[in-house]
Order: sequence, then C-alpha cells, then structure tokens
Amino acid sequence: MQAVILAGGAGTRLRPLTLDTPKPMIDVNGKPFLLYIIEELKEHGIKDILLCVGYLAEKFKEFFGDGKRFGVSIRYSVEKEFFGTAGALKLAEGMLAEDFFVLNGDTYLKLDYKDVHGSFKKAGKMGMMVIYDNHEKIAEPNIAIDDKGSVVSYGKREQLKAGDQLISMPVEQDEQYEYIDAGVYVFKKWLLDLIDKDKFVSLEGDLYPKLIKMKQLKAYITSQRYYDLGTPERLELIRRAMK
Repeated sequence: MQAVILAGGAGTRLRPLTLDTPKPMIDVNGKPFLLYIIEELKEHGIKDILLCVGYLAEKFKEFFGDGKRFGVSIRYSVEKEFFGTAGALKLAEGMLAEDFFVLNGDTYLKLDYKDVHGSFKKAGKMGMMVIYDNHEKIAEPNIAIDDKGSVVSYGKREQLKAGDQLISMPVEQDEQYEYIDAGVYVFKKWLLDLIDKDKFVSLEGDLYPKLIKMKQLKAYITSQRYYDLGTPERLELIRRAMK
C-alpha cells in the first residue's frame, strides 16, 4: 500500500506559526504533527510514502529525509506553484501506484488502513472516501450517502485557497448531510485522467463532483474521531488529545 500525503498549503490561518514552518510540521508535544500521521501509517504496514509539498518544501526534507530513520520510505513531489489538491496528485502521477491512499497533511485519524483498502478493492470503484459518522457532533456535516454506501453529495465547509488567494466554490446548502469528510481517501491511478495538467484543480470542487456524477465514489464510515490543524483552537485541541 502507498500513501500520498498532501502537505503543500501555506497554512495562512495559523500565522505567525506558519511564517517559517509548514502547517504539517507544526510542533505538537515535541514532534511535528506530520510524524504522528506517518507513525500511524507505519503501524498499519504502509511504508511507501509520497509527500506532495510546496510551501517551505525544504523543511520537510530537512527533517524526514528519505524516511529511513523513521522506518519508512519517503519521496517528494514538489510544486513550484499551487495546483490545488487534485493538481498536486496530477503533478505526482509518475510516482503513484496503481491504487493509493491520499491523506490531508493537516488531519489525523486512527484507522484500520488494511480494512479500508480491502473495502476499496471489493467496491470496485474509482475512489473511496473515509467519512466520520459525527456522533460527537464536532462540526457541521458535509457528506450525504445513499443506501448502497455511495457518496451522492459533497459540500465544502471552508473556502479553498491557492496560496493566499481565495478560490470561489459553490456549495449546495439544501442537502441533508449526515457525515463528515475525514481526510482519508483511496483512489485508482487512472482517475487522474479526469484532472487537467498544470492547472489549479481541487479534489473538493472539481474531482469529487465528477466522481459523484459517475457514481464512482464509495464511502467508508468510521466512528473514530479525526483531528485537524485548521485553526489555533483546533491545534490546542490536538495538543491536548495527543498528550
């Protein structure tokens, strides 16, 4: 199994912390947040890791190198300009396995990755999204699924950014959402044919609507709470949760 970690954003909402540190490298109780993600992957047998980086890319390389001292193999795909979450995958196309996990570099979720991968293979779809059942009501839900477990609607709660520039994205407000995107996905490599090269393309605004329309995005439901670094308040919550 291969994991691609999206870690190229500028983390503007966490400034001044991110002025000289990329968001996934922010210290959480003595080690970078990203290291918790990599340790979780390793625990479940995922040691082939590709980091999609951009902003302050050298900081990742300085700390992680090739990953050997952490018991994994790490390679890097470096954006010279912001191409968005889907655009970053397109840029890394030549380094991707036939199917691969994608994780947000600012989200942590304890998960049985082998079970997710098995469910993905069984489903036979182009993509699978891990969704949180929101039983703790930690945020507004943004995912609707049908009775067969396919994602039928996706609503992005926060505005997208290319660096510091806001990217407009229409959000459907009338859906009866129940679940939350938990920041972990599995994809078939050939879905990259749906992504334009060298353009800003997002998973949320561009790829997911296409997969939903094609009925090619399956859901994997988890009751395990996720944590993300989106704001200073969420960062403090993570620091408390990971003590």
